[in-house]
Amino acid sequence: MADKKLTTAEILALARQKDRGAASGAPDAKPEATQPESPAAESPQLKPAGKPAARPTSTADILAAARAQKTGGATAAVPKTKPKPAAKEKSAPVLSSSGDRPSVQEMLKRVRAEKETLAADVGPKLPPLPRKPAPSKVRVGPRRRNFLVAMVATPFALAWTAFTASAIAGTLACARVLMPNAVAEPPSKFKIGTPDDYPVGTVSTKWKAEYAIWITHQIYNGKSELYALSTVCTHLGCTPNWLEGERKFKCPCHGSGFYADGINFEGPAPRPLERYGISVASDGMLEVDKSVKFQQELGQWDDAASYVAAS
Repeated sequence: MADKKLTTAEILALARQKDRGAASGAPDAKPEATQPESPAAESPQLKPAGKPAARPTSTADILAAARAQKTGGATAAVPKTKPKPAAKEKSAPVLSSSGDRPSVQEMLKRVRAEKETLAADVGPKLPPLPRKPAPSKVRVGPRRRNFLVAMVATPFALAWTAFTASAIAGTLACARVLMPNAVAEPPSKFKIGTPDDYPVGTVSTKWKAEYAIWITHQIYNGKSELYALSTVCTHLGCTPNWLEGERKFKCPCHGSGFYADGINFEGPAPRPLERYGISVASDGMLEVDKSVKFQQELGQWDDAASYVAAS
């Protein structure tokens, strides 16, 4: 009859019996070939005399205890039966350090730790995406310096600048012509000193620049006369020059010539120079009145207001 496979409880009972026999020196006892008893119905002779053995909690604990007993010193023959493959052990519930069920917070911490470990084992992390560059500041308009450079940097801009400047200058010139020039003109009457300041035969250019007159003291028609000649040429209005060495007035524009008394003798000038009114004021000073003119060809030089008789 084939040997019946022993259960785990019988194997443990035999192991304990061998341990007691080795300790007391008694020969090994053979197991009874009877119907296996349940762990609860074990013989009182197989139980240790001391503290009762703790009941195994799982198949893994039973196998571990059996292996430890085999290597501990007992050499009793174990029935040559092929043990059944151990059933897959169910994972025991995870307990906290105090032995109770873990709280929700602890379970969440463990789940997060497992996720971090799993993420670390997956592989190297991908590089972060590049940041979007900040938008550059948009200038509302060119600066003043850039505007001035742009005005004169190109030929087209230079041409427009020159045209604008010339237009402004022309407008101002037209406005100046339309404005009266009364303030810039000298007074019509002014004093030029005493008769003694102008000897006979002399021509004074002292008032040419300021009042545009020559004061000359000459002999005209046998009389000594002191009078004021205009500096405007009777040809086209140029200003002649007094040449002391040649004793004549010479126009630089067209070559007209006049004697010291104002009579024309050469060039295109058609008539003598004009005289201004002159008289002796109450204070004895000579006073010239440019509002009055006298022309020789009209016989006006004979007027007493055109000269001052001098000795």
